[in-house]
Amino acid sequence: MKRLFLLLFVVIAASKISFSQEVKKPVHYKYLFDPNIDAEKELKETIARAKNAHKRVLIIVGGDWNYWSELLYNDLQNSKYLKLYYELDLINFSPLNKNVATLSALSCPKDVGYPVLIVLDENGNRLTATDTDRMKADKKKYDTYQLDRFLTNWGSSNQKS
Repeated sequence: MKRLFLLLFVVIAASKISFSQEVKKPVHYKYLFDPNIDAEKELKETIARAKNAHKRVLIIVGGDWNYWSELLYNDLQNSKYLKLYYELDLINFSPLNKNVATLSALSCPKDVGYPVLIVLDENGNRLTATDTDRMKADKKKYDTYQLDRFLTNWGSSNQKS
């Protein structure tokens, strides 16, 4: 009987210790795809930068809830073609903010999976929109060749000599 009580005590004490080691999320979480940003205003600013730089606008529609959205953002940051041809804008799509008006105005594809890439010319006219499934190398990463191919196909024809 003493062994049973001792075992019970050890189990309870161990569970309390393990739960006390939980990591708390920071109070001020920094979003990559911020649901609090005015997407329409941000997009207008990005289009103005693109026009001044004679570049196109690349929009990633996604959310912090989506593994592929963050991965795509990180992979694109490593591409020389992003900086060469585009101004980047991130638009949140999540339960916190679906940005319905902005995404409708962009004719963003619905129910195709996220993230979605949208390319605009320097005047803000939509050139293409696509999901990114065909750009995946496998279940955990993007194919950087496919990403670079997309960026050059939609960006290079805009460059002035």
